[in-house]
Amino acid sequence: MRGILLLCLVSLTATCATPAVADCAAEIQSLFQGGAWDPFARENRRETTVVRHPDGVEEAYADVLWDGPVRSINCTPNGCFMAIGSASWQGPSFDGPWTRGNDTGVSDPEEFVRATNERLAASVQEEECLGETELDRKSAHHYRFMSKPEPNEYGSWWGGRYSVWVDSAANRILRIELADGIASWAPTPSKDVKVTTIVYDEAIRVEEPK
Repeated sequence: MRGILLLCLVSLTATCATPAVADCAAEIQSLFQGGAWDPFARENRRETTVVRHPDGVEEAYADVLWDGPVRSINCTPNGCFMAIGSASWQGPSFDGPWTRGNDTGVSDPEEFVRATNERLAASVQEEECLGETELDRKSAHHYRFMSKPEPNEYGSWWGGRYSVWVDSAANRILRIELADGIASWAPTPSKDVKVTTIVYDEAIRVEEPK
């Protein structure tokens, strides 16, 4: 009898948990579909990423200005790269001066961005909705999930275990942490953690150099 009761309890627990899991998965999917992670819905912003090594030491990785989904300036310790659609330029800082580079070879940049977002969304698994927390004095929804997208048309993919904080009031991503990072060019999970903080600024403009 006790075994039967335990089986019933386990079955009941699993049945009750299923809607919560489904709700969490749907909530995370909504981020990519017109939500806080949709590149066509996101506001102009500055994304600053550092790499946190296992010993706690952090080093600069990237500093990116975004003006819509296909206009950006990405600065790393090795210099800056401006992309507008499929055109590119190189320079020493956000302010240039800029030297024209090769085109990226992407025929439809907006479709490329859209497809990349869809592949990421489709690969989400092990979803966790961790509820409300506080980040930088703001109330934020905290999510975690694993992602290993299918390769794009160039054979490339990248993913890992994401932790994401979304501003509860503004519905904007505040921070992304990527652990166990994997990619087509580095399939072994990284021991580093990439930490990206985001500041929104509608005054940001990325315009073709004259």
